Amino acid sequence: MEKIKKEKMWYDNATILTNIIIGLIIITIILSQSFAVNNNIGAINTFRSLFNHNGSYILALIYFVLIKSRHFQKYFNVTNLLYIFFYFLNSFASLLTIFQSFSVSSLCSLLLNIIILFYMVYTFLYDTRLWKDFKLGNLPFDEIKNEWYYYAINFFAFIVLLSNLIGAINFDGVVLSLFDAIYTCLFARYIYLYKEYELSKIEKKEASKNEG
Repeated sequence: MEKIKKEKMWYDNATILTNIIIGLIIITIILSQSFAVNNNIGAINTFRSLFNHNGSYILALIYFVLIKSRHFQKYFNVTNLLYIFFYFLNSFASLLTIFQSFSVSSLCSLLLNIIILFYMVYTFLYDTRLWKDFKLGNLPFDEIKNEWYYYAINFFAFIVLLSNLIGAINFDGVVLSLFDAIYTCLFARYIYLYKEYELSKIEKKEASKNEG
């Protein structure tokens, strides 16, 4: 019960950020579909666009809505594990994209997804049963500080944004590229703040042991 109580404190602290992320996702999905309709690409292609470009956003929306639910907060680690698996698939898809169309944007997108994937594993699985069973603590996650993961994600998100803006052929692409970059930075901020929260709990435990 104590662990669940502490996790709920994190959700309360992150309410503003998660609300902003949910709002941004909803706006991005609506804009994307509006652009598809305005371009008269047809009902079938519009529906396909919903899952091609917005598939990751739909999953992200489900993730953030679930973790805001008091019921699913009890299964926070399970929800994170499923989302990590999705990012693994996303990274694999980025790898395939490089073979299909090699560019600075596709390469940076792959590196961006890989960094986010490792950052999520390092942050969300820390001190869980999976972390101990698979001995993930033996991997050099701690060699890179929390803020450097965050800065690296923002850097590659900016490079991808620049590449997409240069290659954009219409206003739709510019707007969606901007929203993609903003979402990536906000999600990185969410992971960063959660890691800081976990580190503060560890420091409090160590301080109480020293006092004892």
